[in-house]
Amino acid sequence: MSLAALDDLDDAIEATKRFLTPFDRVRWFRLAVVMFFVGGAGFSFPGAPTGGFGDGPEPGEPTPGGPGPEITPEITAELLVLIAGVVLVGLLVFLLYSVAAATMEFVFVASLRDEEVRLRRNVGRYWRQGVRLFVFRFLVWTLTTGAAAAALLGVGVAMSGWPPTGWSDETILAVILLGIPVFLLLALVVGTVLGFTTMFVVPVMLREDRGVIGAWRRFWPTLTGEWVEFLAYLFVSFLLSIAVGIAVSFLVVLIAVAVAVPFLVVGVPLLLVLGLTGAGGLVVFVLLFAYLILLFVAALLVQVPFQTFLRYYALLVLGDANGEFDVIPDARAAVRADGGADRDETGDDGPGSGATGARTGSDDGPDEPDTDGTGTDATGADDPFESTDDEGDTGWNVDRDDERGDRDGRS
Repeated sequence: MSLAALDDLDDAIEATKRFLTPFDRVRWFRLAVVMFFVGGAGFSFPGAPTGGFGDGPEPGEPTPGGPGPEITPEITAELLVLIAGVVLVGLLVFLLYSVAAATMEFVFVASLRDEEVRLRRNVGRYWRQGVRLFVFRFLVWTLTTGAAAAALLGVGVAMSGWPPTGWSDETILAVILLGIPVFLLLALVVGTVLGFTTMFVVPVMLREDRGVIGAWRRFWPTLTGEWVEFLAYLFVSFLLSIAVGIAVSFLVVLIAVAVAVPFLVVGVPLLLVLGLTGAGGLVVFVLLFAYLILLFVAALLVQVPFQTFLRYYALLVLGDANGEFDVIPDARAAVRADGGADRDETGDDGPGSGATGARTGSDDGPDEPDTDGTGTDATGADDPFESTDDEGDTGWNVDRDDERGDRDGRS
């Protein structure tokens, strides 16, 4: 028996090549913005060392001059307000990023569906569904983690009573040993549920304009009816995620070394001449900051083809399991009709592709009129958010027709 989860791998590669080639810097940089929320840059910055760099006394040695005065920090109302403000700002940034990340899941799928990356239009169109997805993710993690913590707390109370501060060492050790497998299992189950929500339920939400629960109800019969297919997908995607992680890490290291060479060629002589203080320190800081920014952007760009492949793979499997959920019919027809022939310079697919570069009769969703790929809706009115390719070179983050409209408004 042939499984789509295995057969769709080649089709996903061809669809990725078809979408990303020939190279279009506007498309790639817009996708890099999406990767910042969906794929991430793959960086983890270590914390700064807590010790100083001077020749201080070794541990155990008395401090010269005898023990110094004990300094007890004073808890004032101003300090409490400052701490509360920092915490609130941190929570606000986390919430905004999480909502944006959930919204970008829809932007990503819509970009693959439309074969065009429109950031402003799709963010404005799908942010409400992004909020619903964020709330679902938050509640799933909060409720499951809280239930597991409550169960472990109950075990401890049954062994040593209340409060937990009076627990014996044996009880604490037993709770810890029991908690490790519980939370590992929890991470596996919840991660799978949320992963399926992202890969399969989000396309259903986008195609049928449903909420998360409603989309899960629509998807559930397909999941249970084709459970072998999705189990195979789960296994293959796990292996792919490992391979992609290794490949991305390797490429980022190579880029880090390559990008560091010109900075070292410029920075080392300046450091030797100016020193590390004053102007020299400022130059080193600027060069280091520029290097980290370039490396960050490069890491996002590296993510683009890999994450695009993984998302195409999931969408192909979903469409094969249930044709009603197919959100990429044009890409599917193209890669299966002619082996994924690249689009020519006019944006049309190769002959016999079964799809055209202009999405005729495409389903842009139930909440807006269909477009014919030329920036004109079914009524003939210009779509102010549609991007065209015949305009001059514009910024990667500006829809070209928006910029043209701005110019017309000023003229």
